[in-house]
Amino acid sequence: MDQLMSALADPERLKLYARIVLDELAPRDEDSPAVRKHLGRLVSTGLVERRPDGTLRADPSVFRRERPAEIHPAVPRRLTGFFARGRLTSIPVRATVRHELLVHLTGTLFETERTYTEGEVNEAFRTVHEDTSALRRYCVNDGLLVRERDGSSYRRAHA
Repeated sequence: MDQLMSALADPERLKLYARIVLDELAPRDEDSPAVRKHLGRLVSTGLVERRPDGTLRADPSVFRRERPAEIHPAVPRRLTGFFARGRLTSIPVRATVRHELLVHLTGTLFETERTYTEGEVNEAFRTVHEDTSALRRYCVNDGLLVRERDGSSYRRAHA
């Protein structure tokens, strides 16, 4: 939540965000270097998303997300360097460390006896990192999440 408040603390960025919310930002207005800079910050914090057609859309769900620090219990000491403010800053390259991280994430984000849609898995991973497809793929490859053959659902693997 601190990142959101920080992103909206700048008066010009706040005005730009309001124009996007009200759908009053003309495409030609995006050409300004100052606007591009502010847009970059709004997009990186999740306040705004660019649609496939290039238009911008405010994402109200960003305000409904729980605070990461409240969602995720204590991170194992060895993994703390990969987190900042409750968010995963990078995915470990070393397979053993990455596996330890994935065990921690699946253990805290997913219930053992529940089936999840791909969207639900992505939403859970998005609370800690934006690259949901990489986290999902690593968890499936490491045998921590089981994906149905038709891709319709996922479940946490039995320990």
